Amino acid sequence: MRGFLQKDMELMTQNRSMPVIILVMTVFMICAKNESFVVSYLGMMGGFVSMSTISYDEADQGMGYLMTLPSTRRLYVVEKYIFGYGVSILFLAFGILAWLVADIFRGISLEPEELLMNCGIGLLIVVVMLVVLVPIQLKFGTDNGRIVMAAVFMGIFGAVYLVSRVAEEAGIDMDQLLVDIRSSGIPVLFLICLVLLGAVTCISCGISICILERKEF
Repeated sequence: MRGFLQKDMELMTQNRSMPVIILVMTVFMICAKNESFVVSYLGMMGGFVSMSTISYDEADQGMGYLMTLPSTRRLYVVEKYIFGYGVSILFLAFGILAWLVADIFRGISLEPEELLMNCGIGLLIVVVMLVVLVPIQLKFGTDNGRIVMAAVFMGIFGAVYLVSRVAEEAGIDMDQLLVDIRSSGIPVLFLICLVLLGAVTCISCGISICILERKEF
C-alpha cells in the first residue's frame, strides 16, 4: 500500500502545469465572486487528477509490470480509492481555505450552514466521480473509458432531469421538498450522506476489484 501511494504521489507531481491551472482558476472564480463554486470545482479536479494515475499505470504496458509485484490486485484497487479521496479532500480543504480568506478580505461573514452545505456538495461530487471513474477506467481503459464516462454522466443528468419532470407533473414542489429536508438539520443530513456515500464507495470498490481480478495483462 505504501509503495503504491508513493508511486502515485510521484506520478501526480510530474504534471507541474496542473497546480498552476488550478491556482489560476481558483483566483479567477474568487475575483468573479463565485467562491462557493470553488469548493465543487476543486473537488472535481481532485478526482480527475488522482484518477489520471491509472492512465499513467496503463501506459507502455505498465499495468502488466505492476501486477507482477509482491502485492495483490485488491490492494491496488483499494489504494486508488484511498489516494483519490485523500487528494480530493486536500483540494476541497484548499478551496474552503481560499473561500474563507476571500470573505475575510471582503469583510463578509460566512454562515456555517452555507459552508457545511457546500462542503457536502463538494464531497458528493468527489464520491460520484470516484465511484464512477475507477470501475470505468479499469474496465475500458483510458480512451474507451472517456467515451463510456461521458455516456454515464449524460445518463445521470438525464435521469435527474427526468425525475424533476415527473415530480413536476405529479405536483411535487421540489423547492419546498428541499426546504423541508434542510429543516431537519444540516449536520444530521451531512452524517446521513456520509453513511450512504460510504456504502456506495464500498459497492464501487467491490465492483472494481472484480473487474481487475478478471482482467488479463
